[in-house]
Amino acid sequence: MAFSFLKKSRQKQIIDPAAYLKAIDFKGGTLFAENETNKVYVDIEELGGFYYLKTIIIGDLSVKIKRVGCSLDLQFKKETISLSSDNTTVDSNAIKKTPIFYTEVDFELEKEHADKMKKGKVKSLTYTFKNQILTFKRN
Repeated sequence: MAFSFLKKSRQKQIIDPAAYLKAIDFKGGTLFAENETNKVYVDIEELGGFYYLKTIIIGDLSVKIKRVGCSLDLQFKKETISLSSDNTTVDSNAIKKTPIFYTEVDFELEKEHADKMKKGKVKSLTYTFKNQILTFKRN
């Protein structure tokens, strides 16, 4: 059995997700809000007269939730609107060769809430996952 100082002297590289996050140029949505380690891209879409909020979180958030989904609180100046996810399964996908994850969550939205969001009156977003709460400030 041989002993090597070379193996002992090697230190594990610490990967900073923020550095990878800055390098990502996502074209699949509109950058809406961010925090230190995640960015949220939001688009309001209409399908058959029904509005829904398509959100994508890119960053170090990694979740796998079945049967309960998540909720989203939209904080306006004088009110808060709570939305429940359209699907009860929320699953993050790893981006190859990075410590970054991609999480897509859709929410049903009423027309008046969509109009308020389009006017840019949202101050912050708060996602509530099973055991995790993430708050994002509006850009």
